[in-house]
Amino acid sequence: MTKIAHTSWLLRSRLKIRQLLLLSSLGETGNLRRAAAELGMTQPAATKLLHELEAALNVELFERSRRGMKPTVFGEAMIRRARALLTDLDGARDEIAALSEGSLGTLALGTNSSTASELVPRAVAALLERHPNVRVSLVEGVNDMMMSMLRRGELDMVVGRVLGGAAMDEVDLRMLHEDEFVIVCGPRHPLLNMKRIELSDLVRQRWILPNSTAPVRQRLDILFTEHGGGRPRNAIESASLLTNLAMLQESNMVTVMPADLVRQFSRSGLVKPLPVSLPGLFFPVALITRINRANTPVAEAFIEELLRVSATAPTGRNP
Repeated sequence: MTKIAHTSWLLRSRLKIRQLLLLSSLGETGNLRRAAAELGMTQPAATKLLHELEAALNVELFERSRRGMKPTVFGEAMIRRARALLTDLDGARDEIAALSEGSLGTLALGTNSSTASELVPRAVAALLERHPNVRVSLVEGVNDMMMSMLRRGELDMVVGRVLGGAAMDEVDLRMLHEDEFVIVCGPRHPLLNMKRIELSDLVRQRWILPNSTAPVRQRLDILFTEHGGGRPRNAIESASLLTNLAMLQESNMVTVMPADLVRQFSRSGLVKPLPVSLPGLFFPVALITRINRANTPVAEAFIEELLRVSATAPTGRNP
């Protein structure tokens, strides 16, 4: 038996739920006494559990000092895995409870502002029409937050932009469409009287933009530098969709939005798209799931509806 196979056998045969709970608590407290107290056990019992786990793995999981316990690189990996396993156990409990009540199960879904406007609502509505007893939990946020929740097992899947880098490690991707962006203004902006607009005409406008570290902002800055003679500097930084919409109504500001959102808000007169080309300002949108993790029945049912809705969704920049 190889060393890796032997270690795997030891973990599967000897790993205890209390060890997972201890790892998670130690990751938060950095103190064995407090972690033991949180779990309702004595400090010697907690020490024994930790020593047994380190012996099974043949590595040191924590550096001990007078100031507490700091996880080693091995400890950080085990804490991350322990929390994911505990979350999966909670998910199993919730799924069993839902099934016992006649529901197909529970779906925890992450989304961003563009996919939350049309694609995800249509897919969720279709899912609930077929399976009215399904429980759905929606989380909307920035990609980094959602990807962290997905890796921890707090989300079953994410429907969002593919940004690349380490955030895409340990996930499976199923491409849906390209998330294009459009420059918009409020319904009474003077720019709407112009028949033709170039990026150079917009440099000195007052902007609402994502923060400087956001990929959309960085690509927009490059576009303006290359085609507009300089990037916008008269800008308010905001990631709040509702606040941005309100500011567009109350001022002569401009901003950039995903085309899906523009289609929705232009129909109600909240925003007006400006005829400005933004070459290369798009991001692929994908269904993102954890690698090597089997989907629940409700997740499979949602994926079926999502792919169907995505295949019939409008594309292009024209709202």
